[in-house]
Amino acid sequence: MKIKEALKEVSYGNIYPIYFLKGNDYFLQNFFIDKVAAKFFGDDPVNKIFMQPEDMKSKEIIERLIITDLFATKKLFIIRNPQRIIGKPGIDLLEICHNPNSNFLIFLIIDDWLAKSVFISKIESIIQPLNVQTPYDQDIVKWANYLLKLNNKNAESSTVKKLIEMTGDSLAHLNNEINKLCLLIGSRKNIELDDIEQISGWKRERKLWEFLLALGNKKFESSIYIGITLIEYYGSMLSLIYPLTNFFQEILYIKMKNGTFNKSNSYIGLPRSIKNKITYFANGYSVKKIRLAIKLLHNIDKKIKTQTINDETELIQFIGRIIG
Repeated sequence: MKIKEALKEVSYGNIYPIYFLKGNDYFLQNFFIDKVAAKFFGDDPVNKIFMQPEDMKSKEIIERLIITDLFATKKLFIIRNPQRIIGKPGIDLLEICHNPNSNFLIFLIIDDWLAKSVFISKIESIIQPLNVQTPYDQDIVKWANYLLKLNNKNAESSTVKKLIEMTGDSLAHLNNEINKLCLLIGSRKNIELDDIEQISGWKRERKLWEFLLALGNKKFESSIYIGITLIEYYGSMLSLIYPLTNFFQEILYIKMKNGTFNKSNSYIGLPRSIKNKITYFANGYSVKKIRLAIKLLHNIDKKIKTQTINDETELIQFIGRIIG
């Protein structure tokens, strides 16, 4: 089920006792849970209980889902990774899905939309999974405009496009940047492109994405120029090690998956400008070269922490060996 359809049901007051959320956009997970909770509890205080098999025994989780008090108190349970509830408790959880307590609101959450197992299939045969992955393309535009509207702000389509290009890797990131922009412009209603440039760290972040794009496209001179500029921004190459390593891990992941990009399993969030080209970048690198890049970055990281080095020289030599 799509989030839009589920939210419409909630707005009509159609609340189900159990929801099965699949996808790793934490903003979307929390947004939906809060919307349902507001309808379920009304004016009463929201009583949220978080549980996951990694932190407590499966038997204890099931006991909390079964036991009721004399006052029939409403409760909201959030259970992450329910597929790890195995044995008798797992069977009991499936029974609860079949016959839920009307005073309880239960959210089962698995971050990986593509996760499959016999247990997950059994849950899905009872409860239709709700897709809480970060929206794609046109849907992310709708969310951006919706979040702006929530803050009583608006923006031209070109501004929204730039905002998504830089922060559309997740709704949480997008929402945080919109909140920053709202604080920046105060009572003014319209957010402009110039406002985006004034956000602290925005130019530096944009330069980082431009650097990764240049590397992905194997543009030697541009990679050198932007990379050195970033070293001047950060004061050291150390701040580039993590994003560079993850960038090449993303590309390696694509190579290992034969060119299929699965956003939910990616190592880090990427801006749309890079995400939309990640498969293209992967086609330009061999597995051997990608592994070399990751190894070189590991060695540079070790040298920076143990020796005195010339950051610009290290960067130029790295780029030279990878795309030169």
